[in-house]
Amino acid sequence: MANHSLVLNNTSVGTVTVAEQPLVIGQEFPDVETCRRTLKDIAIAMHFDLRIVKSDRSRFIAKCSKEGCPWRVHVAKCPGVPTFTVRTLQGEHTCEGVQNLHHQQASVGWVARSVEARIRDNPQYKPREILQDIRDQHGVAVSYMQAWRGKERSMAALHGTFEEGYRLLPGYCEQIRKTNPGSITSVVAAGQENCFQRLFISYRASIYGFINACRPLLELDRAHLKGKYLGTLLCAAAVDADDALFPLAIAVVDAESDENWMWFMSELRKLLGVNTDNMPRLTILSERQRGLVEAVETHFPSASHGFCLRYVSENFRDTFKNTKLVNIFWNAVYALTAAEFESKITEMMEISQDVISWFQQFPPYLWAVAYFDGVRYGHFTLGVTELLYNWALECHELPIVQMMEHIRQQMVSWFNDRQDMGMRWTSILVPSAEKRILEAIADAHCYQVLRANEVEFEIVSTERTNIVDIRSRECSCRRWQLYGLPCAHAAAALISCGHNAHMFAEPCFTVQSYRMTYSQIINPVPDKSQWREQGEGAEGGGGARVDIMIRPPKTRRPPGRPKKKVLRVENFKRPKKVVQCGRCHMLGHSQKKCTMPI
Repeated sequence: MANHSLVLNNTSVGTVTVAEQPLVIGQEFPDVETCRRTLKDIAIAMHFDLRIVKSDRSRFIAKCSKEGCPWRVHVAKCPGVPTFTVRTLQGEHTCEGVQNLHHQQASVGWVARSVEARIRDNPQYKPREILQDIRDQHGVAVSYMQAWRGKERSMAALHGTFEEGYRLLPGYCEQIRKTNPGSITSVVAAGQENCFQRLFISYRASIYGFINACRPLLELDRAHLKGKYLGTLLCAAAVDADDALFPLAIAVVDAESDENWMWFMSELRKLLGVNTDNMPRLTILSERQRGLVEAVETHFPSASHGFCLRYVSENFRDTFKNTKLVNIFWNAVYALTAAEFESKITEMMEISQDVISWFQQFPPYLWAVAYFDGVRYGHFTLGVTELLYNWALECHELPIVQMMEHIRQQMVSWFNDRQDMGMRWTSILVPSAEKRILEAIADAHCYQVLRANEVEFEIVSTERTNIVDIRSRECSCRRWQLYGLPCAHAAAALISCGHNAHMFAEPCFTVQSYRMTYSQIINPVPDKSQWREQGEGAEGGGGARVDIMIRPPKTRRPPGRPKKKVLRVENFKRPKKVVQCGRCHMLGHSQKKCTMPI
C-alpha cells in the first residue's frame, strides 16, 4: 500500500491555490467555510476522497473515505474569535487514493472557484476549455455540464446575475446622469410585471463631439444578442475627422421591431433637438430595413437615407453570380456623374437585361454616388456593423449593466487614446485627409489652368474640361462636393492663384475638429455598492422610476446549441476602389501614373 503525506506541490488554476507546505496542527483558518474549501483542494491535489464526519459551527472533522486508511483531521473553533484551528491530524495515507480521473470533491462550486480568475480576464472562456484545463492542471475529469454550471456560478459571483442586471438599470441610468451631466438615458419597462423593453444611452461627451466637430453623417445598425434573455443591440455612430467610428447613441431592446426602431430614432431626434438650435441635414446610412426606413422618414424627414453598399453588393452578387457584372457594378457605384453612371448601366445591360428589374428593387438614388442626394464623404459600407458584432461577441454572457459598462470603458479608452494622438499632430488636416490632399496636389500638375474671373477656373486636360468655383467650393467633376476635400482640378485652380489647398478642405477634416471631437470626458460610474438605495422615488431618465423593479424580458434563449452565423472579416472591409485616370479615363491607374500618349 502506498504512503503519501500532505506535502503538496504548488498547483494553481484560477483562484484555487494549494501551497507547497504540509497541513499542520495549530494551522488556522478564518472561518469554517475556508477550512472546508482548503481540505477539498488538498483532497483533489493529493488524489484521495474526503469523507466528512462532522461539520457544524464549532468543529469540522474529516477522514479519508477508504476503509482502513488512518488519515484524519479535526478542526475546532477557537474560543472568543471566529477562527478555526487544526487540533488533531493523522497526516499519513496508507491507501492507494483515487485511481481514476473522477473525483467526488470536484463539485460545481469547486469548478467555479477554479476558473474565477480566468473568467474575470476572459468572459468568453468556454466550458469545453474549462474541463480540458482542469483535467490538464488537476488531473480531474469534470463533465461538460459541471464546467458550464461552474462558469455560470463564477460569472454570477463576478458580475451578478442577469436578473440583477435588469433590476439595477434605473439606478445605473441615474448614476450616468449624475456623473456625466447632460447625458441622455432612458429605460422603459412594459406590462404589469414591469418587464424590460428598452434602454437608451448617449453620453454628453459623444453628443458634444458629434454636434460640434463631426461631419453630419450617421451609420445605423443592430446586432442580435445571444445571452440568457436575448435582445438586440442598436447603435447610431458618426465618423470622426480621421475616419474612425464615433458612437453617438447605444440602445438595447427586447427584440428588433418596427416599434423599437421608431422609438430609437425618436430618442435620437430628441437628443439632437435639445443640444442644437440648427439641426444639420443628415446623411444616414443603413441596410434600410422596413421599420428603420419609416422611422427615419418620421423623425428625420430631411435626411438622405442611403444603403450600405456591402448589403446592396452582396444582393447583386448573389442575384447575378457574374464576376464581370459585379466589377462593372462597382464602377457604376463610384461614377461621379450621371453620364458616367449611365454608360456603366449600358455595359451591364449588354451582359444581362435582368439588371433592369434589379434596379427597380434597389433604386440607384439610394446607393449610386451619381444620384444619391446626401454626402457620404467616401463612406460606402457600415463600419458600425463590425463594432456591434464585436460588442455582441464580447458581452453576450454579461448582465445588461455589465455589458453597458464594458462598452463605456471601451469608449473611455478610445477618447483617451485619440485625445493624446490629436495633440501630437502638427498639420492642418488629419493624416488621412492630408494624404488625399497631397495626392490631389501631385495630380494637379498634369492640368492646364485658365482663369475666368476671381473665383472661376477652367481646368483643361486632353479630353475633358472641368469648371472649378473656389468660392462655392465646387468642381464640375463633383468630387470636391461629394468628398469634402479639394479634388485634383480644385487643387490646380487653388495653386495657380497662390492659395493653400489644405485651407479649402471641409472643417470636419481639420486637426482642430478632431481635437474638439474628443475634448470632453466620459466620467466613470461608481460601483453599485455606492449607489443611492432604491425606493427614494427618483425618476429614471424619462423611463422607469428608480424605485420600480424591472424584471427580465419574456424572451428566453431556447435550449440547445445556438445557431452560429459566421461573419467573415473580409465582409466588413470596404470594397477596393477602382482607380480611374482623370487624363485618359482608363481604369487601373491614376492620372499621375498615366503613360497613354496625349
